[in-house]
Amino acid sequence: MDSGPYELITPLFLSSYSNGLPPNLPEALIVQVKPYISAAEIFLLSQALDLLAVLLNIAPAITFPVIEKTLLPELYQITHSPVVSAAALDSLLIFIDALVNADVQIATHLVPNIVLAAEKAPKADSSPATAAKCIAQVVKSHQGVAAGTIAEYSKNVKVREFCQG
Repeated sequence: MDSGPYELITPLFLSSYSNGLPPNLPEALIVQVKPYISAAEIFLLSQALDLLAVLLNIAPAITFPVIEKTLLPELYQITHSPVVSAAALDSLLIFIDALVNADVQIATHLVPNIVLAAEKAPKADSSPATAAKCIAQVVKSHQGVAAGTIAEYSKNVKVREFCQG
């Protein structure tokens, strides 16, 4: 049975836990929202990402490992999707910020995996602009990766300019 957007637990409900979340709640919720982490239903994607961002902000220690283990492949696929825009893109960027703030070490893994996912996707299914916005959010959230990211990908731009010129 499709629960739809109105059946998702709202961030307001989650933030009402004054003594922290029950340890098993993030994993149970992540399992429920995993089907919505796709570009098939943009509104549901936006709601799912908002929920995940709230979970990461409220309980990063118990939420981050579950997201890292179960959702990253799906997330990489939406980071370059041409249909992710407006509210869904805003939700994605907020989620990326929450993910990086939950564990800054993920920043060094996110950037190359976003690039790789975008490069492997068929041209019609990939938006370099969306991927670039996601990478920019990673760098904005953890500026420690800025120099390495700029150095790595500016080489790529220079090589392309040379080949085209």
